[in-house]
Amino acid sequence: MIGTLPMSARAPLDYRYAFDAAMSIFAGNSAPLVLCNVPELAGEIRQRIPDWAETNTAAAGLWVEPLVGTWRDDIKSLAVGLEAGAPLVIIISRSLAQLLLERRPWRGNPLGFRPGGAFQVRRALHRAGFLMEASYGIHSALAVGLNTSGQVMDYLRRPDLGDRLRFAARPHYCKSGLFSASGTVMLLVARKELVRT
Repeated sequence: MIGTLPMSARAPLDYRYAFDAAMSIFAGNSAPLVLCNVPELAGEIRQRIPDWAETNTAAAGLWVEPLVGTWRDDIKSLAVGLEAGAPLVIIISRSLAQLLLERRPWRGNPLGFRPGGAFQVRRALHRAGFLMEASYGIHSALAVGLNTSGQVMDYLRRPDLGDRLRFAARPHYCKSGLFSASGTVMLLVARKELVRT
């Protein structure tokens, strides 16, 4: 249940937004299969999905943080563990996520930090029988720049300009399509192909 984690254990806002977006995709499905490679995010997921799927095949899937050493094996297990037609949501940290103070102590080697890492995931998912439906970048580079400029204006005792810059950042917080790679966190939505007869 949302609100059960102490504030000190909460994930950065970028990830919480990504999880909330994933929940709208899972609406109406039974408990999704969850593959989370970041222990620091497990509590946030458990607030939204108290019971992860324990069955061999699930009607939906959530894959959090593909890692350099294991992402290919993860795709194989997801391809086996999801029913035909099941949505799969992938949450990938991008290079900008390294600027988040709360994220710095996390272990692991995220594939999304590497140039072309998210593209590799998309291509491998396609080969494994998944169709890409959408991609979103949360907290885009433009929004980060505008918000940071707003903070600088506050420091320079120009809160009027700071407010305007932060307001200008709002429409750029989430980007889709080609610009989705510019976010701190990328959310990919795929669907396992139906078996053709």
